Amino acid sequence: GLAALAISLAYSVVVWDRIPFATTNLNTALAGMKSSADILLIGFAMMVVAFLWTITWMIAFLGIYDHYLDNAEHELSKNITSVGLSVSLGMFISYAWTFHVIMNIVHVTVAGVVGTWWASPDSLTSCCTNVFREHFIISITKSFGSICFGSLVVPPLGVLQFFLLFLCPPQTSSKSHSISIPVSDHSSHAHDVGSMMGDKSVKSELSTASFYPQMSSPLDGIMRYFNDFGFTYVGLYRQGFIVSSEKATDIFQARGWSGIVADRLIPYILKIICLFITLGSGLFGLVVEEYDGYSFTNFRKPTSTAFIIGCFVGMVLSSVCLKVVESSVSTVLVCFSVAPYAFKHFHPVLSNEMRGSWGGVWLDEITKTPVQVV
Repeated sequence: GLAALAISLAYSVVVWDRIPFATTNLNTALAGMKSSADILLIGFAMMVVAFLWTITWMIAFLGIYDHYLDNAEHELSKNITSVGLSVSLGMFISYAWTFHVIMNIVHVTVAGVVGTWWASPDSLTSCCTNVFREHFIISITKSFGSICFGSLVVPPLGVLQFFLLFLCPPQTSSKSHSISIPVSDHSSHAHDVGSMMGDKSVKSELSTASFYPQMSSPLDGIMRYFNDFGFTYVGLYRQGFIVSSEKATDIFQARGWSGIVADRLIPYILKIICLFITLGSGLFGLVVEEYDGYSFTNFRKPTSTAFIIGCFVGMVLSSVCLKVVESSVSTVLVCFSVAPYAFKHFHPVLSNEMRGSWGGVWLDEITKTPVQVV
């Protein structure tokens, strides 16, 4: 507990100047989540699915483990062949892939519901809304291929990018790089968030957000086509994953917000929370094994096994649950870049808070002074 508190305080000092900005975004995301209880229900339902998948995978993996292990000695030895290692590797890949598919089904569904709340809140009800059912069914049918493809590619690229940050320090630039994006690119795919299309109330170059420090890495070219915001676009516009990722990248660059998007303060905080829950669950399993007399397995090292099982359970449950929040935050960033005027029309109080936090000059607030559009 003291260690977690110390780490939290140290991290707070480092990111203190970015906390007000992230708080505004998080507040808007939570407001979108509260628009319908279905958003929380999908989180809890998929949490159960992930838990059942973890239990099923563990049973299958233990069977493979016993098959390729010298049962007489119960320890790893030369009896484990290359086939056994290949099968074990395949099992871990299958678990990680399926686990991310489950989480990204949540992401796509939440993106669709929050996008509807953003541009058409009257179509939502407090619970069991048709909008939620529509987006959930599409996420497990029409968009399922895009979710599976993105879930296979994005996590390894994210891990690789994380390590490259240490090997190749990123270049920092405050210069805004803008490109042109025709409105027709989005309008042809509008559905229940149709009022978001054609919104010309975009930020000007005078925005503080446009000069937010931008970080570049060796994987920027690849991450343009494979990124987490692609899942948000899939949920909003029901396009393919590569096209969705590319358009998400383009719209942020056109607004000059690439630096803001790269600043993943809220996702990092959620991952820290997930880490603490994981370790806490592992310690709980260890305590149960040592003092309650309950045995999780019959392996020679029961305490280590109990800790690992506890960590697994905590990681699975917390990751899926917190994915709801992360997905809502990502949707807010995408929707705010595409349709700030729709947001101002339907949610004026939250819009004023976000505009005040992001700073800059907004075209819909100017009637006489011409402002160059980025």
